[in-house]
Amino acid sequence: MPSESRLCLSLVFLSAVVTMSSAIQPPSNSGAVVKIGKDRPTFEVAYDDKTIFSGRFSAENSAQPWNQIRLQVKSDMGSRGEITQHILLQGPAKTPLKLEGTLFASDEAFPAETYSAAQDRFKLVRNSVGLSANLRNNAVYDRKFDWMLEGLSNSEIRPSSGGPSIRSFKWKSSGQGIELVFRPRYYQLHKNIAYFKPWEHPVWAGSVTGWCSWWAYMTDVREKDVERVSQIFADKLRDFGYSYIQIDDGYQSSGGGLPKDWLHTNDHFPSGLEHLSKSISEKGLDPALWVNVHFGDQKFAFSHPDWFVQDRNGQPYKGPWIEYGLDGSVKQAIDEVVRPTYRALHKMGWKYVKVDTLRHLLYDITYPRREYFASKGVVPEEAFRDYLRAIRQEIGTETYMLACWGVLPEAVGLADGCRLGGDGFGPSTLQQYTSWNNVVWRNDPDHCDVKPLDRATGKYIDGEERIRPVLVSMAGGQLLLSDKPEVYEDDRNLEGVKRSSPILFTVPGQLYDYDPIKTDHLKAGLRNDHGGADSGPIDADQRGEVCPWWMLDINRPFESWTVLTHMNWEKAPLPQAVVKFRDLGLPPAQYAVFEFWSKKYLGDFNDAFTASSLDPKDLSTYAIRRVLDRPQVLSTSRHVSQGGVDLVNVVWKGNVLSGSSNVVRHDPYSIYVRLPDGYQVKSATIGGTPAEIRVDERLAEIKVVPEKTGPVGWKIAF
Repeated sequence: MPSESRLCLSLVFLSAVVTMSSAIQPPSNSGAVVKIGKDRPTFEVAYDDKTIFSGRFSAENSAQPWNQIRLQVKSDMGSRGEITQHILLQGPAKTPLKLEGTLFASDEAFPAETYSAAQDRFKLVRNSVGLSANLRNNAVYDRKFDWMLEGLSNSEIRPSSGGPSIRSFKWKSSGQGIELVFRPRYYQLHKNIAYFKPWEHPVWAGSVTGWCSWWAYMTDVREKDVERVSQIFADKLRDFGYSYIQIDDGYQSSGGGLPKDWLHTNDHFPSGLEHLSKSISEKGLDPALWVNVHFGDQKFAFSHPDWFVQDRNGQPYKGPWIEYGLDGSVKQAIDEVVRPTYRALHKMGWKYVKVDTLRHLLYDITYPRREYFASKGVVPEEAFRDYLRAIRQEIGTETYMLACWGVLPEAVGLADGCRLGGDGFGPSTLQQYTSWNNVVWRNDPDHCDVKPLDRATGKYIDGEERIRPVLVSMAGGQLLLSDKPEVYEDDRNLEGVKRSSPILFTVPGQLYDYDPIKTDHLKAGLRNDHGGADSGPIDADQRGEVCPWWMLDINRPFESWTVLTHMNWEKAPLPQAVVKFRDLGLPPAQYAVFEFWSKKYLGDFNDAFTASSLDPKDLSTYAIRRVLDRPQVLSTSRHVSQGGVDLVNVVWKGNVLSGSSNVVRHDPYSIYVRLPDGYQVKSATIGGTPAEIRVDERLAEIKVVPEKTGPVGWKIAF
C-alpha cells in the first residue's frame, strides 16, 4: 500500500478513537454517507459523522481505467422505519473488481456471518470466543451502536489492531460487482426489539453457573437442603466455576406480595434469609433468590385500589396466575411495595435475583386492561418497565437479574438474562434465539437437571449427564443445575458438569437464528395474545429437534482454534459423518484433530475428517488446530473448550514448549501435545515439579494432579 494511503488510514483510525472515546450518543437511524474519490480510487463509508470504512478499489484488468467504476447507493425503509442501504460498486461488463480497506467500529464489535450457502452445506450453530477470522464471516456487527455492515460479494474479514475503545477489521471483497449492505439500528428495528438500546447498557460478561432448587425440590425445599447442596458445591464444584446457589419458590412466608411476605421466611427456613445469604457467601459461593410479581393479598389490594391495575369499576383487576397486578406507573405503589423488598435483599448480600411471573403481569393484567392505562395517558409497556426499573435501581448493576418466564422484549435493557421457555430444561430453546445471546441478554434454557427424574417411577434417567451441560456451555448460555444433592455426591455424574463450567463469554458467529421461527414471529409483530400457563408465538420451544453440530471459534493472543461438538439428541444412533474444513469456514491447511472425551488424537487431515457414529444422547467434542512443524498443544483435560478456559499462554522457544494454565485442586490435569517426526519429550514440569509423561506414537500426555486451584506454569523440553 502506498505511504500516502497508510497515512490516510492512520489519521482515520486516530480520529475514530478520539470520537468513540467521548460520551456515547444514541446512534441515528439514518443511512451511511458513501463516497468514492474523484481523482483517486478511494472508497469511504461514514455513519453519524464517523468514518467506519476506508479503503481502495481496483479493477482486475489494469488496462481498464478505474474512473469507469461507478457507485450506486439505494436505501429502502420498512414499516418500522428500518433502513436497508445497498452500496454497489460496478464497473464495465465482465470486469472483476476488488475492494480492500479497514472497517472501524467500537470495542463491542465482532465479525459474524449472515445466512448463506455455507449454512445450507453444513448446518451448525456457531459462536465465537474473542474475534473470529472464520471464512464464513461476511459481516461486522457493532453492538455498542447497533449497526451492521454486510458483504454480499465474496468477502474476507480479519480482526486487526485496535485502541482503547475501538476495534478495526481488514476487509476484502471481490466480484463482478461489489455489494455491501448497511443496516443501522439492526437489532432494535430490523429484529424488532424496540427496547434494545445497547449504548445504555453492557451485557453481563461473567459466567452464570450454579444450582437452582426448583426442579430438585419444587416448593418442598428446606433450609437444610440448601445448606447441604451449598457444602457439596463448595467442596466439589466451586473451583470449576459453579458459584450461584439459588433458592426458588418455597422459602417465603406467604404469597401476599408485600415486603414482609418475601423478607420473612416460613418454618422450612427457620434461620431466615440474611443468615442463609451469609452462610452461602462464607462458603465462597454467591447467594441467589427467586422472587415474583404475583400479588395475592386481596385485603391490601382493595384497601389501596389506586396502586393496582383497575377493572372497569375502579377495583383491582384480577387475572390468572398473578391475581392482582401492581401498577408500575404509580410511584407510591413502587416505593412502598417493590423497592423495600429488593433494597433489603441487596443489603443482605443476594447476588442474583430471579424475577418470576413477569409474563403474567404483562399478558394477564397489563394488556387486558389497555383502556385503563390509556385513560391515565400511560403506555402499558412503560408501566411494566417502571416495575423492573425500580428493581434494577435497588439491586444495582452488580447483581444479576433473570427475567422469567418466556421471551419478554419489554424487559430488554433491564434484565441481564431471560428464561426463554417454559418450566424444565429446554435444549431446543437455545437454538431459537442464538443471535440474541450475549448481545441482547444471556439466554437461559431453565434449570438443568443432569439426572432427569422419572416422576412416575421415582427413578433417575441415565445417559444425559454430559450432553445437557455441554450443550449450554457450547451455546454460551446460563447453566444452573437442579438435582438433589445425592446426584452430586456421586462423582460418576460429574464429569460433564465439571468440563462445562465456567461458561466462556461468547458472541454469535451467526447474525441469524438457527431456528428462526420464533424470531420471525417477533419481526412480524406477533405477540402473546393470551395469558395463563401456555406459551405464545415468540416463546422458545422446550422440546424439538436439536441441531447436532455446535461450534466455537476460540481466539487467544497465542493461538486460534476450533471446537466442534457433535451431539445426538435423537432416540436412534447417528452414523459417521464427513466434516469438511471448508464447511466450517477454515482456510486451506493441514489440521490436527483431537477428540476430548476419548482422549484420542485422530490424526492430521488436509480437507476433512470423519466424525464417529453416536449412540442416543452421546456426544463427541473435537479440537481442530492448524498443524505446525514443531510440537504443539492439541488439547487439555480441563474443559470442553480444550484450552479456552485454562490456557493462559503458550510459547515455543529453543525446543521448549512452555506456558501457564489455570487448574483445579485435585482434578487431574493433562496437556496433550502433538509430536512431529524427529521430536521426543526429554522432560516436563508443571508447577515446578516433574510431571507424568506418557507417549503413544505421535501423542504425548503431560499430567499432574494439582494441590491447589489457580495458575501454574509448565515446561516441556524436546
